[in-house]
Amino acid sequence: MKRVSSVIAIMVLFFSCLQAQERIVKVDFESGAFYNNPKIPFDNSFVIMGETGKDIEFVKANISYEGKNYILHSFVWNRVEQNTSETFNIVVPPILRSNTKYDFEIITYRLLTPPQKENLLKNVEERVRFLLMNNIYFDGMNVVVSKPKDVYNKLNQLINESLKHFESKNFIPIQAPSFLVLEELKKQSDFRFNRFFKRTNRMERDDITNKVVADKVEHLVALINSELKPFINSQLVQQHRQVNVKSVETDKEPFTLPVNIGMYAWDKTASINNTSVHNINFTPGVGLTLPFNNKSQLTSRSRVFDSFGFSAGVLLKPVVDNNGIEYLTPGVNLPIYTGLGFRVFEVIRFNAGALILGEEGSQGFDNLSVILTAGLALELNLWMGIKK
Repeated sequence: MKRVSSVIAIMVLFFSCLQAQERIVKVDFESGAFYNNPKIPFDNSFVIMGETGKDIEFVKANISYEGKNYILHSFVWNRVEQNTSETFNIVVPPILRSNTKYDFEIITYRLLTPPQKENLLKNVEERVRFLLMNNIYFDGMNVVVSKPKDVYNKLNQLINESLKHFESKNFIPIQAPSFLVLEELKKQSDFRFNRFFKRTNRMERDDITNKVVADKVEHLVALINSELKPFINSQLVQQHRQVNVKSVETDKEPFTLPVNIGMYAWDKTASINNTSVHNINFTPGVGLTLPFNNKSQLTSRSRVFDSFGFSAGVLLKPVVDNNGIEYLTPGVNLPIYTGLGFRVFEVIRFNAGALILGEEGSQGFDNLSVILTAGLALELNLWMGIKK
């Protein structure tokens, strides 16, 4: 008996270990693919593994929907000093959708030396200086900044473009240009220099304006430089190699339909003494939802709205107007609703649509009316409980 119990315990432990084991997906940097073109799990975490040299300090994995140009998720491997291996492991949690194709971008990075960081900062400084010199000028009366907000946006774009191939191992963000730079640009735009030009000839005036413009530009360059230094002085790494693995498919899951159980609002008017009288009420209803293939940037990044779809169902009681007349959908004997909606916080669906109604007792479809409805419903998966 003890022997049987031991065997059962070992088998349970064995299957538990198999269940807990993460699937490994290995990157082939030479062919730009995953080995053996595997499918990846959606309901379990998996590991992206690859071979690198000892000089690789940082690896990033970006995940996008197939063919989309925005990133859904990013995960990194960040070498610690004690790790001298030549492989990396990036764990991806169970956040993907079933039966969906994704594109993977795997990027490796090398550490920059102090001279390389110094050259990088100088390069950014020169580009910033050039941009400012082309947007701060003398208009004949004053030194002017051409549209401070536009100049600020150009600076932001320039800096992001200049540093897009660099990452901080310390996860220190790029904080330039800050709003201090925008405020300085606005101050400069409002400043007037007429008082400097009294009792000066044209040559002296040109010298003064050139110096004023140069001083203002250098002041802004120094300010932006100080904002860049925390990022530049961190453990900065530069992109070394990039691999794009296209159309990787996730595992399939059994087809299910979400069931909605909730309350639906409606307003049924009736004519009393030639006056329209409203009767606003709520009725419980049940229905099904056909989810759309939601791959928009809004749904992918929102933590609140995560699933748009078409819903249809029935209210569990007739709609009644102020005359006491009951309305339902002929042939069903309950009001039918249809609508479009989205899911909120993963379990609550908001629907907005219409009720198709006929007066109780009518057999045909000649006198049907359509009224608007809106509802909040708890969304359950038909076979698996609350949707995840």
